Amino acid sequence: MLSKDSHEPLYVQLQKSLREYIEEHLKPGDMIPTEPEIEKTYQVSRMTVRKAIDSLVAEGLVVKQQGRGTFVQKPKITQDMESITSWTEEMRQKGKTPGTKGLQIVEVQPSKKMIAEMGLDPDESMICVKRIRCADGEPIAIMMNYLRAKFLPGFLERGLSNESLYSELETTYGLKIERADELIRAREASELEAFELEIPPDSAVLHITRASMLSDGTPVERVEMICRADRYQYRISLSGRTKQKVIDFD
Repeated sequence: MLSKDSHEPLYVQLQKSLREYIEEHLKPGDMIPTEPEIEKTYQVSRMTVRKAIDSLVAEGLVVKQQGRGTFVQKPKITQDMESITSWTEEMRQKGKTPGTKGLQIVEVQPSKKMIAEMGLDPDESMICVKRIRCADGEPIAIMMNYLRAKFLPGFLERGLSNESLYSELETTYGLKIERADELIRAREASELEAFELEIPPDSAVLHITRASMLSDGTPVERVEMICRADRYQYRISLSGRTKQKVIDFD
């Protein structure tokens, strides 16, 4: 039972007790007891129960599903920022089965911004490869790879024969990406993005943009990736203080 004489608020005590219960008795995907059940078990108010559960949601330990209940959160897939890897390679390294839904390959005209950022010729076209990337059958990210069409003769007709686009670029076209710059922003999912990722509207997502180059510095790709924030995270290893870190609040 909880102590009303403790210096800790009741909801904090309840949060700790529920965390211990979840870690000892439940597994990812299991539903935790309902709010009325917790209220009755611990003899606390519904407001205290909701504050405790909301705190566990903020921790990322549980997730609320409208009309269904509160469930133990699945562990997030962690992208290690150490080298350039494809989705397929990254998922296999994590012991998960990569997959793709809704493959689309179209030729598009780049925007003025993309032309400027990549140093493209004014009349140069791009090939957009859009896919819903999955892990163990679960949609995790919407990925759009924009590739310079002049480097990929016959790609539109041939299509993507490999689950890994980067492996396809290397083996078929001799294009090996050696350097990439990424920018990561947090925002809410659009209605279409939420539908494609099978998440509630306005859920938090990570919007990642990547500019990729060949060994000689030639820009060859721009990536737009929208990832579920509840299932995907980044880990960056830092050492020393020899380089100045710049945080972009743009």
